[in-house]
Amino acid sequence: MSLVNLNHLFEDISNHFQHYSIEDNDELMGLFQIEREYDYLTFICREGRIIDPKESKIISHLRRFKNYISKNKETISEIKFDGTTNLEYLVRVTYQRNRRLIEDDQGVLICAGEEYDSLKFTQLKFESIGRSIYFESRPFYIRYNDFQHLFLQDEPNGLTILERRGKKQITLSYERPLTFMDGSCESIFQKINPFIKEMMKEKDSLPFTWAEIIEAKNKYELLCKKYQSKKFTKKVNKYPLRHTYALIKLKPRVTRKQFRRIEAAIEQEDIDVFPSERFDFIRKNSREFVKSLLISYVQNCILPSFATIILSDLMDMSFYLNQKLEFNFKTERGLLRQHNQIVEEYNLKQAKRLKTFKLKQHGKYRLLVKHLQNHPHFNLIKTNKELFMEGSTMHHCVYNYLEKIQRGGSTIWKYERQKHRYTVEIEKRKYGNYEVVQCYGKYDSLPDKQELDEIIKVVRAIPYK
Repeated sequence: MSLVNLNHLFEDISNHFQHYSIEDNDELMGLFQIEREYDYLTFICREGRIIDPKESKIISHLRRFKNYISKNKETISEIKFDGTTNLEYLVRVTYQRNRRLIEDDQGVLICAGEEYDSLKFTQLKFESIGRSIYFESRPFYIRYNDFQHLFLQDEPNGLTILERRGKKQITLSYERPLTFMDGSCESIFQKINPFIKEMMKEKDSLPFTWAEIIEAKNKYELLCKKYQSKKFTKKVNKYPLRHTYALIKLKPRVTRKQFRRIEAAIEQEDIDVFPSERFDFIRKNSREFVKSLLISYVQNCILPSFATIILSDLMDMSFYLNQKLEFNFKTERGLLRQHNQIVEEYNLKQAKRLKTFKLKQHGKYRLLVKHLQNHPHFNLIKTNKELFMEGSTMHHCVYNYLEKIQRGGSTIWKYERQKHRYTVEIEKRKYGNYEVVQCYGKYDSLPDKQELDEIIKVVRAIPYK
């Protein structure tokens, strides 16, 4: 049985706020260009709360705009509202008990089906005010952007809450306001179900619907109903729902040990492990969402400051290798060490998948190869797999040069002498000698200057014809 009776909800709203409704105020209804309708309540709202019409700014704005347009008929026909400065809007509320449409014996649709309750909240946002050319009785018009939330209830289906988007109606998600005036309705919902008010305060972007929340008594019941294959304890009632949802998403991605660490961090009330902004503007079923949660955990619980690109790279490789994550570091150096370890595993797997072929040896590099192949510190990279492993070992993008090598643009060499280890790219100038065009160490680090000078000297000494 539903916890909400839509008729009683409408009556409560009416009893609490009817004195703020402008439905019986002919002057204001005329000013807003809204037709009076039976059993409607119409409120002026600001930032999710009903306001007293005496405190409204939009009323004086409309009067001033009308006067301004009247005085400037030749030059001004319409004024658009700035949504950043005008925060007021209207909400119209109405309740009806209807019958569903059914076909009679002649195939005509008649209202004789099952009874259902309907409670409708319509938000009217001011878009523009302008001078009407065609209707003398209405010299001005007001355009609105309207949004509608529809509560439907019957015996077979229980409670359904829909949102109208264009011509479609979709289930109203939790991240949207429930009534467009939630701040004023908190006390009403508190009496119906305290859990509704609790969730109104959290306001996180999570994949729940308002109908699911209204029909649950607490977070434990909500989660058990929605995720029936998972187990929860009543401990979830103590924490923001976003924290439990984060644990649901992270559990398949981390080891048991790491999962217990994250749970323990959440239980420390002085740490917001997963702030609200981590749940905004991102698909919840994406790897990027999981990565964002893990980065948040590391920042708040392990390392306040670190190179996020390294952690992101580590996670990407872990996902690719189907490895569960466990963060066994306390310093940035430790993070880099764990990153390098998984790089080796990743590279090994990638190398095994590569189909090996020899790199083309263009004639213009014949003398270069002849003189350098016996040099103790130079080693020519001869296959695509060797090129891939060089990039993997040195942590740079030399494999991107494969196409250039194949068309004769350059050759790639490994250089190693004592502690010096570099990747060297050598080109043949059109009418000149061989030249070192790039020389980098690990992570694209610059070479020792004296060592680079020696490399350049060796290459330039090689005859090119």
